[in-house]
Amino acid sequence: MRPFTLRYGETVVHVGEGALGALGAHLKAHRRLLLVTGSRSARESGALGDATKMLEGLGISWEIYGGVFPNPTDRVVDEIAGAARESGADALLAIGGGSVVDSTKFAAVIACSGGEAREYLMGTRSPSCAAPVYAVNLTHGTGSEIDRYSVANIAEEGLKIGIETAYPRASADDPLYLRSLPDSQTRYTTIDALYHALESATSTARNPMTASLARESAEIISRWLPLALDRPRDLEVRTNLLYAAAIAGIAIDNSVTHIVHLLEHVLSGINPRLPHGAGLALLGPRSMRYVHAAVPEESAKVLRALDPGIAPTGDHAQRAEDTVRGFQISVGIDESLSDYGFSEDELDALTSKAVEIVREGTELVPFEVKPEIVRDILGSAF
Repeated sequence: MRPFTLRYGETVVHVGEGALGALGAHLKAHRRLLLVTGSRSARESGALGDATKMLEGLGISWEIYGGVFPNPTDRVVDEIAGAARESGADALLAIGGGSVVDSTKFAAVIACSGGEAREYLMGTRSPSCAAPVYAVNLTHGTGSEIDRYSVANIAEEGLKIGIETAYPRASADDPLYLRSLPDSQTRYTTIDALYHALESATSTARNPMTASLARESAEIISRWLPLALDRPRDLEVRTNLLYAAAIAGIAIDNSVTHIVHLLEHVLSGINPRLPHGAGLALLGPRSMRYVHAAVPEESAKVLRALDPGIAPTGDHAQRAEDTVRGFQISVGIDESLSDYGFSEDELDALTSKAVEIVREGTELVPFEVKPEIVRDILGSAF
């Protein structure tokens, strides 16, 4: 796949080898940047070093905030916004995966609109503007480099909440910096993109465009994820998965996620050590049984990427579950909630909390979310 440019609204995403360099044409309008990273991947991948060299050549100064961690909290977002203000940055550049890009977009809203992250997460304040945001994406999962969403935890309340924040002005999906992505993150982030496809195609807000993007994304993932595990430094493999995640990001930007993400947010809100993709993989197979029973035609169109024989009929609901679980096992994902410190003795309490948290957010789920269904989905993850 040759390098190309993907335009979505006001966002420009450069895809392919050399994509980071293409960001220079966008960044040269700024004089001072805040670079936002996690603790390791930006440096270990080489992206941070290459980005700072590029900025030196453009005469742009910068400071670095390097404190983002998986399942970031409202405190982290507030710290980034504070660092942007204190440094006098006129734009923010995220260099990392979904947690980094999400947090940077969120902080850009606060830097411009004021307030604190908690206010936005709890719905007492809404974005009115955002500082310019750019992204160098280091995973093929969230689609955050092209969509408008951010997710953050309120740690003291055990809540993980997603909100609309800001679109990046430009992003780089450069496979050069994914060659060092660990196998676990290759699996988990790509599975995130797969569930973006499955959920956007089956939500009550689905439309023909998102259905097409979802099918294409799932087909790419089914072919290229196994190859990424066999050939982790192959740039063609990484580029294809970056593209799959980006178009799945566009799909959820229009049709949104639903039951799998709703319930995963409950679990990783309770236990932030649970990787997002792992949580989705634990909950997804049983969830897809209920999804397929409710909207079999829409579900089958995407699941045929994993199992060409699946039928668009409700009696294939169990096959839908088996198909998703089988694919996950085939790429090395075979875990349980017990592996992350949850106990089956907690199932009733987890169910009650999940039902309470998701009660107001189920309008996009294509079936009625009853407590017994929530319990069954959670129980299937043990």
